[in-house]
Amino acid sequence: MKKGPLSNKEKQFIADNPSMQPEEIAAELGRSLKVVSRYVEIKSPEKEGGAHELFARKTDRGVTVMTEAASIASDESKGNRTTSSPKRYEGAIHKIKED
Repeated sequence: MKKGPLSNKEKQFIADNPSMQPEEIAAELGRSLKVVSRYVEIKSPEKEGGAHELFARKTDRGVTVMTEAASIASDESKGNRTTSSPKRYEGAIHKIKED
């Protein structure tokens, strides 16, 4: 059984076969049912919240832990984010090399 995060090909296979049950997908990909069902749960259309809802929290102790599902959701949304400096720093920051 494979370990580690799902590859892009595996994610595409899951997206291309929405009618298949997670058990069938896991058997086809050689992955654990737990990993496949978590990915399907994250990608389900009724799940509109962000990665912040996938964190494990224990509020009485003030503890928050990033779960594997939250990490996957965060990685998936990286392309949607834009980074820019605040307006007050635009004239003060000089880049020596452009990336």
